[in-house]
Amino acid sequence: MDEISTNSTEGYSQGTGTHSQDSSGASSVNYDAVNVVAVAGNGALGRIESLLEAIVDAVTTGNEILIPYRTVRTSRPGRSQGPPAARQAGVVRFPGRTIQEAKRFEALLCIIELSHEALLSGMLITKRNIYYQSPDLFGSQAAVDVMVDNLAFTLGVGRGDLNIVATAKGLISGPIMLISRDGSVIDCGLSHSTGILLPSTSEIRSIGFHEVQWILVIEKEATFRTLAAAQYAKNSRAGHGILITAKGFPDLATRRFLSVVHSLRPSLVIFGLADFDPDGISIVRTYQNGSRRLEHENEATVPSLCWLGIKSRDLLSSWQSPAVDDEEDQELHGTTGGESPQLAENSDHQRPAKRPRLSDFRNPSDKVSSLTLRDRKKAGDILRAISSVELPSGGGLEHAQELQRMLMLNIKAEIQAVDSYGDLSTWLDDNLCARMHAD
Repeated sequence: MDEISTNSTEGYSQGTGTHSQDSSGASSVNYDAVNVVAVAGNGALGRIESLLEAIVDAVTTGNEILIPYRTVRTSRPGRSQGPPAARQAGVVRFPGRTIQEAKRFEALLCIIELSHEALLSGMLITKRNIYYQSPDLFGSQAAVDVMVDNLAFTLGVGRGDLNIVATAKGLISGPIMLISRDGSVIDCGLSHSTGILLPSTSEIRSIGFHEVQWILVIEKEATFRTLAAAQYAKNSRAGHGILITAKGFPDLATRRFLSVVHSLRPSLVIFGLADFDPDGISIVRTYQNGSRRLEHENEATVPSLCWLGIKSRDLLSSWQSPAVDDEEDQELHGTTGGESPQLAENSDHQRPAKRPRLSDFRNPSDKVSSLTLRDRKKAGDILRAISSVELPSGGGLEHAQELQRMLMLNIKAEIQAVDSYGDLSTWLDDNLCARMHAD
């Protein structure tokens, strides 16, 4: 398998490769490998060096030192955001008017220098490592996170283009090989119960897909580990697949990996599995459309990701309007003692079907519960976001409908609510097979 230069132009190339097990006696496996072509910094190095040159010139001439600094601000859902260029722009000065402004300049300059060193050396540095370079200067990890994202936004590049990454968070399991740029091979099928930490896409040279037919992105780590321990990725009736989780809200590295995989294999169907609650729908939408805070990040979305569930139809048992069994219901249905049930059945004034109650859902005691005030506010925020930026069709329409059902029925549910026995395999098999055959 050929090495791919990091100075290559952006794109992907097909290739083939083999993976042979060691002397343990396991049979060798052939993998259909696809090379990942990376862009070296996407121009970030040149832009950082221009900043540093301007700082040196200002020091030499005795002028005030200015670093351009634009902030990524998230407007409230439902309000017009405008293009990124219209957002707040400014500078960080030295010497500043206050001690806080001087410290802000020092912190930003420190991040710029660390990014410059990482780009020159070809190494990656984590935001966590940046914070521990000078905890007293930065004050908190959150401050580093914000400054890194704002710096990338100011330079018009992605965070990864600065060679700055978050600490590995995502997990992956299944018959897939990740070949690193240093030549090492990560077999994601070896760790069945825990999964493998998902590396940054900038560290991956090529991917061996083997016979993978689907990808399942799971909201919860516990659900991921249960399925990984059962080797569901290899035993599914839907064929071989890949399990991925970002352990809750998706991080940028996991989103970028899925975007790269989709670019390499557009025919590979990617499914999302999340709780039936506003946070679950928000997570699915972030994988599909990205987040407002990081909307300047390129190649970090998969609009075609298919929301597998769980949805309201998965929770409702075969519920029908109950039989008339008491005097009150008989009176409301118009079937008093001497009236024929057939007459009531043909009447134009029948009572509408009853609204489902918690008792009408599977496992109502521990897996299905009522919405909280926070849930309702979150649902409202998502609905306003959908109505403000999307046409009433496609995924946005389905999300809106499910949120409205959630609010009307006042329910939310965990993933495990779809199976009474704590095993999702049957439900997943049925739904994966149905969706793949439908496509």
